[in-house]
Amino acid sequence: MAEQLTAVLARLEAATARLEGFANKLSTPATGSAPATATGSDDKVAVQVKEFDALLEGEAFTSFVRLSTVVGGLVQEQAGLVKRAADATRQLIVTASQSKKPDQQKIVELIKPIQTLLEQIVSIKDKNRPSPLFSHLSCIADGIPAFGWVVVEPTPAPYIGEMKDAAQFYANKVIKEFKEKDKNHTEYVIKFIEFLGELFQYVKKHHTTGLQWNPRGGEAKQAAGPPPPPAPTAAQLEAFSDPKQAKPATNFVSELAGDVTSRLRKVDKSEMTHKNPELRATSVVPAAAAAAKPAAKAFAPPKQPPKIALEGNKWAIENHVDNQNIVVDQTELRHVVYVYNCQNSTISIKGKVNAITLDGCKKVGLLVDTVVSSVETVNCKSVQIQITGTAPTCSVDKTDGLQLYLSKSALDIEIYSAKSSELNVLVPDDKGEYNEMPVSEQFKTVVKGSKLVTEAVEHKE
Repeated sequence: MAEQLTAVLARLEAATARLEGFANKLSTPATGSAPATATGSDDKVAVQVKEFDALLEGEAFTSFVRLSTVVGGLVQEQAGLVKRAADATRQLIVTASQSKKPDQQKIVELIKPIQTLLEQIVSIKDKNRPSPLFSHLSCIADGIPAFGWVVVEPTPAPYIGEMKDAAQFYANKVIKEFKEKDKNHTEYVIKFIEFLGELFQYVKKHHTTGLQWNPRGGEAKQAAGPPPPPAPTAAQLEAFSDPKQAKPATNFVSELAGDVTSRLRKVDKSEMTHKNPELRATSVVPAAAAAAKPAAKAFAPPKQPPKIALEGNKWAIENHVDNQNIVVDQTELRHVVYVYNCQNSTISIKGKVNAITLDGCKKVGLLVDTVVSSVETVNCKSVQIQITGTAPTCSVDKTDGLQLYLSKSALDIEIYSAKSSELNVLVPDDKGEYNEMPVSEQFKTVVKGSKLVTEAVEHKE
C-alpha cells in the first residue's frame, strides 16, 4: 500500500513539473519579439499627433515661418508667436491623447498658454496701426483665432473655415499692393492661408466633433512645453506693458470654453419622460416648463474714458458717446486718423490727411475733406461718411450699414467691400440732390474654360 502511494505521489510531482514548465514557455516571449501593445484608440491618437507634426513640418507652414524672416520686423515677431502657438497646440493634442477629458476648469487651465500667445499676436496688430505692414499684421491677427478650434464643439472644422475667410480680406490687400513690388510679401500671406486650409482638413479628419481625448487615459496634466523664449527687449517690454492698448476681443478661447456648460440647466422631474410616460407620445416638454430665453445683450457703451490725442503721426479718437462736436482741424498730410469704439457721435476731420480708419463704431457720422490714401471701416454698424473733397479708395470690412456720400470730385473713388451688408453710395446730381445706389451683395459665378467669372446680380424693379 505504501509503495502504491509513493508511486502516485511521484507521478503527480512529475505532472506538476511538466505543467509549470509549459506555463513558463507561454509567459516568456520569443527571442526578438516585441511585447504586446495596446491597440485601438492609442494607435489613433498616435496618428493624430504624427499628422499634426507633419502639418507643422509641411511646405505651407515652414515657408510661412521662413518668409517672415525675409520680410522681417514686426512680421517676423508676429510669425514667431504663431510658431509658438502651433507648438503649444501640439502639446495640448499630446496631452489629450494621453488623458481622459477633464472638467471645464481644467480645460481652461490647459488652453491658457495658447490663449496668451493669441492675445499677443493680435496685440502686435492693434499697437502698430500706422505701420506700412499693417495689412500683413491684420491678416495673421484675423486668422489666428483658428487655433481656438481646440475648445469648439461640435463642429470645430467650420470654425477654422470662418477664420480663414476673415484672414483672406487683408491677404488680398497685401497681394494687390506687393504683387509688383516684392513677391516675398505676397507668398507670406498666401502660405498662411494655405496653412489654415490644411489645418481645416486635419481637424475635419481627426477631431470631427471636438478635440479628441482618450477615454482610457489618465488625469489630464499640463504637458511640458518647448524651451522658454529669449528674454524680451526693453522696447518689447514697454510695448506690452501699456494696459490702455489691451482689448478684450481676444478672450474668445476662454469664452468658448466657458460657454460649453453655461447654457445647461437642471431638468425638473415633471420634464423627465421616464417618470412621465404621457410625455413620450409627443416628445414635447410643456411650454410652462420650458426655460426662458435670456434677453439679448444691448450694445455695451464704452467703458474707457474718451480720448482725442495726436500720437506721433496718428490722431487717436476713442470711446466717445453722444458727442456731436468732435472736430480735428490741426491736420497735416502725413497724419492718419484712427477712430475706435465710438457711438452716437459726429466727427469732422478738416484739411488733408493720409488715411482714416473707423473701427468698432456704431451710429457714427464722419465728415472728411480730402484723404490721400483710403477711408476704411472695420467692425462697424450704422455709420455715415461724407467726403467733401477727394479720396482714391474706400475699404469696407465686416460692416453692417454704411451710407457713403460723395462729392462730384470724388466720383472716381474705388470701393472694396467684404463680409458687409446694407452698403449704399449717394452721388450728387446736377441739382445738388443725392441719388442713392446700393452696393451689390449677391453675386453669380460661372465657369468659363479654366477660369471663374463672377458678376453682380441685379434685380429688375
